[in-house]
Order: sequence, then structure tokens, then C-alpha cells
Amino acid sequence: MKKLGITTETASDLSAEIIKKYNIGIISFKVDLEKVKDFPGNMFEKMRAAEKQKVDSSVKTSQPSIADYIKLFKEKLNDFEEIIHVATSSKASGAYNSAMQAKKFLGAQAEKIHIFDSQKSSAAEGLLVIKAEEDIEKGLSLKEVLQNLNNRIKDTFLLFMYDNPKWVQGGGRFPKIAQVALQKMKGMNISIVLREKGGVLKPMTIKSNVKDLAEPLFEEFKKFTKNTKKKISVIIVHADNEKEAFKLKEKVEALKNVKVLYVKLLDAVLGAHAGPGSLLINFIYE
Repeated sequence: MKKLGITTETASDLSAEIIKKYNIGIISFKVDLEKVKDFPGNMFEKMRAAEKQKVDSSVKTSQPSIADYIKLFKEKLNDFEEIIHVATSSKASGAYNSAMQAKKFLGAQAEKIHIFDSQKSSAAEGLLVIKAEEDIEKGLSLKEVLQNLNNRIKDTFLLFMYDNPKWVQGGGRFPKIAQVALQKMKGMNISIVLREKGGVLKPMTIKSNVKDLAEPLFEEFKKFTKNTKKKISVIIVHADNEKEAFKLKEKVEALKNVKVLYVKLLDAVLGAHAGPGSLLINFIYE
């Protein structure tokens, strides 16, 4: 039995290869596809098809139950002496609180579970998990791994662009007056690059003449990272927008000291609110 392992949620957008390599325990958010279930394809294809047919295309998500966390923790304690659970930002989801509540039901085993608020979502959270696993492989202690996780939060970032604000509106994350403004901006080829800050997505900059998402995201990534000499690890995530995702990958990989770990489909948790076509670049300074 190994001394230390990691668990996290599907919201961390880890690749299947990474999950298998490190034997990471994964818990799924609950996704209600009832309104789009009769349409073919992945969640984003279903949402697009429903919208085309003028059917309610909204998808609802909720955090895993306390019972789900208890089951996960008990299972992984068969593989590891102690577990660090890296949770999605507590300011964006109730998942952290559910994990904390689950720990209380584990009796003597509770002291073997360590819940960490990543203050991140999507693959920004996943990058923290990957770095923690690398620390574990190096033989670092529980205290050292947790300390490094805390230190890396400030060096981990997520930049995000939606393809169409109608999906963001449907997610209910913006007030109605902002929704109207976003739609008008879309009509003028104006969009917003958002950045995760303090555990929530906030507007970063307004981009005009937006014809695709890869170019403006790349411009902001380049500006954001231009003053660092550190190596940068990147994960690109997309909401069924593979063409733009790989276009962004090609641009990013042309920069010095940048490595793209992988490109993958966005998980349903953020995807239900971001909507089809969205594009995210997640990165961490080494």
C-alpha cells in the first residue's frame, strides 16, 4: 500500500492517461441531461441540436453527494494510507463542503483524509493535482505536498472565452442586464476574455473584431506570461471546439519554455454554464 494518494472531481479535467498513471480517485458531479437526452452526440452536441430545434437546451449540474464522497474515500483508503482530496473552488461549487461533511462520517479514518480547496476549476485544478502527484513520486511528505499545493495556487491560472453568450445566459451566472449587453456585444464581434481569480471567473479584457477564440486567447496568454522566465505547463480544454483548441495549441507551442500537456473536452460541470464552443487555456508556472 502506498503512503499517499490523491482524489479529486471530474471538474478538474484530468486526462484518462493521467488518472490511470497515478491511480487518482475521481468523483463525478451529477449531470441532468433530461431536457436534451433525445439528441445525439456529446453534451455540447446535444445542446446545439436542442437549440436548433428551439427546445430548452439547458443542462443542470450539482455537486456529488456526501455519500458519494464517503464511498470514494473508503475505496481509495484501500490503496493509500492517507489521501489528499483536491476540491473544486469552494467559491464556485459546494463540492468542497460536501467533501468536508463526508470526512466527518469516517470516524477514525477521518484523520487520514485531507481536504484541500484548490481555489481553481477545470484543468487549472488538474494542474495542481498533477504537480502534487509529482511531489509524491519524489518522496515528499504529506506536509510538504500540502505546502506546495498552497504555494502553487498563485502560480496557476485559467483564461476562458465563451463562443456565444446565450449559453452563459442560460447558465444563470450573469445578471439579466449583463446578459443583454453580452448579446449586443456578440452582434458587434466583441467578446470578453475571462480569468479565474479568487476562485471565480471574472472579466479580464474586452476584445474587438473577434472572429475566432484561439487568437484572442493566445494574445492574452502571451501578454500574461511575457515577463516570466519560468517554464510553463499548459492544458487546453474545449467545449466541442476541437479545431480552435488545436489552433491554440499550435500557437502556444511555438513560444519558448511552454509545454502543452494535452487537449481535452471540457467536463460538464463548467461546460453546462460555458456552453458549446467555449475555449479555455489553463497553465502553471514551474
